Amino acid sequence: MDADKTAEAVAAIHAQKITLADVQGANLPPVPDQAENDSTVAGIDKNNNGIRDDVELAIFKKYPNDKKSRAAALQYAMTEQMYLTSVTNTETWKAVAEEVGRAGLCLLDTRVKWDETDKLIFNNKLRTDAQEKAYEFITSYGPASGIPCDVLPE
Repeated sequence: MDADKTAEAVAAIHAQKITLADVQGANLPPVPDQAENDSTVAGIDKNNNGIRDDVELAIFKKYPNDKKSRAAALQYAMTEQMYLTSVTNTETWKAVAEEVGRAGLCLLDTRVKWDETDKLIFNNKLRTDAQEKAYEFITSYGPASGIPCDVLPE
């Protein structure tokens, strides 16, 4: 990937955010066909919010009345999904890792368990293999700038 495309990809990674509408479920997707969903690394994201539909629906089911936990889990799921869909080199890996770190900080004040969310995202061999491939680009990095949480629902 040339420098311009990498810079564009990094900017897109840092620009991707969940919204209050995502947290409120304003545009929840339909239940995906699991076989079709699991046939690709990216899976199905009908509402194009960067969160795989099966994962988004599972988060809503787990936290139906806890907007703060739901917001943090959705943000974390979106950033973890980026390991599968956005990492193409060391610079993009670093950008994703920074966003995952920011989302991880957002999880600290919630009931969300990282490993439970990871199990939803990396739920088959295709996806765990893609995650391992993304980690071939691992490098050192510092924290992402800005506040940890994209959305702070009341």
